Amino acid sequence: MIGSLISCKSKSKDKQWDNAGIDPTIIQNNSFGLLNQEDEVFSVLEKQNTVAKRTSGVLYFTKGHIDLSDSNSARLNNCGAYFFHGDTLSINIGIGNGFGGWGFIINYEDKRFNTEPYFETDLVIDGEAEPVYEIVYQKLALDKSFYKPGDSLFGKIDFRAIEIGQDSEKIEHSGNGYFRTRVATQ
Repeated sequence: MIGSLISCKSKSKDKQWDNAGIDPTIIQNNSFGLLNQEDEVFSVLEKQNTVAKRTSGVLYFTKGHIDLSDSNSARLNNCGAYFFHGDTLSINIGIGNGFGGWGFIINYEDKRFNTEPYFETDLVIDGEAEPVYEIVYQKLALDKSFYKPGDSLFGKIDFRAIEIGQDSEKIEHSGNGYFRTRVATQ
């Protein structure tokens, strides 16, 4: 998403995998009709398509690296999905500014998932400890159980995580809302 010079600042403590709900009727939710009325939000380095419709209605809040104190800012993200290591579907909901990015990734495999917030930057500080994320709760609903490249994907996420940074500083991350994308075809 951002580039090869990026340092990924994310580490989950003993990743928590939970069962995903499967709801084939999720596509009928009014939220997707509302997304059709909005243009896509693009990261700085993404190829922009002027007819693209919004892929994410997710509100993502975090305190610390970025101040997203109102819901308009919290909606400035988009959604993409691709297969990672062959069989894990990685759903990325976030945004990049050319120097880094932030958001969260939903890893999905065999009807189970985990959620990982991330913060990326091109600034690398030697010896800086990576934050650890503890999931407080996570709920995911998808429109079907299995996906292949080229498939449309519709879903809803609701999660809360606590980031434990240096000096045991705690920062809350939360995301809630509907998203859609097409699974990348390599």
